Amino acid sequence: MEQLQVTARLFGAIALPDGPIAIDGLLAAAVARREALPPPMPGALLRIEIPVQREPGGRFHLASLGEAEFEMFERRFVNRRFPLPEAQAIGEPKLRRILLSGGPSKNYRIPMETGHLRDDLITWWCVGDREEIGDLLPHVSHLGKRRAVGLGRVREWRVDPCEAWPGFPVVRDGRALRPLPTDWPGLDQPALAYRTLTYPYWERAREELCAVP
Repeated sequence: MEQLQVTARLFGAIALPDGPIAIDGLLAAAVARREALPPPMPGALLRIEIPVQREPGGRFHLASLGEAEFEMFERRFVNRRFPLPEAQAIGEPKLRRILLSGGPSKNYRIPMETGHLRDDLITWWCVGDREEIGDLLPHVSHLGKRRAVGLGRVREWRVDPCEAWPGFPVVRDGRALRPLPTDWPGLDQPALAYRTLTYPYWERAREELCAVP
């Protein structure tokens, strides 16, 4: 295991409504895709190991959230139009009206903020196996939300050795670089919030009070 800096260079805009991306979660998803594991279900999760070192207690991996600087934002919209012709074609003969202003057939147009990153870069730090991480990352082609419409497309992945600093890679200058236990050494009056300490981060039932970036 060595100190590493992981960098993704994107083709264009990205949507991050849920905040920074965790590299350990990305690597776990890459392992699941490579091994064709079934989709995760709450309460029946498979333990997925990744080539990143765990902290001494084994609660989470020594890896940061992604850091990036937005230089421009734009507003897009998520649109859904109810498939009216199809509904008319398969509807019962008694069907006379379809309400498009409310209920399950309502059309919607939801605003979504996307952004362009400075130099199109997102950077993470971790302690792990450089070669194995480099083999997994090509399985991750897009980042963030709305990947199916091309947002967050990755142009290039890089995994390079880097110089460590005190607290590497999860604390820098007293600031948490990922969700951490509140008593983690090196923190200096951190912000606190309820977060999931390790992947899968969407499983909110496991949230606990953490020091956060």
